[in-house]
Amino acid sequence: MSAGRPETLRLDWGETEKAPADRRRWLGAWLVSREGEEGDYFYDGPGGQQTTHRVPPEAIGFRLRWYPSENEVSVNLELGPMASVVDDYFFAEQAGPELTLAVLELLPEQR
Repeated sequence: MSAGRPETLRLDWGETEKAPADRRRWLGAWLVSREGEEGDYFYDGPGGQQTTHRVPPEAIGFRLRWYPSENEVSVNLELGPMASVVDDYFFAEQAGPELTLAVLELLPEQR
């Protein structure tokens, strides 16, 4: 493991109390530069999950996007549902071997 990068990322995507059609859909991508360049995607799925991801050597953080649930009506009829982007998350200088986060706590309205 390199300094500043955990080996494993565990994410709790929240919303387990909601029906599947009421959960946000998430897309996670590794960040490979401080300028925001994305690497591979590591998650494309609904909330209500807990997932574990091996952090690739080139990753210095991650970016999350979420889409409205199937039951929300905030849809752009021409382009479809629009994604919202959570602030980029960069790994701390001296990260431990595993980083565990609750995704909903990263949303601006939760801080």
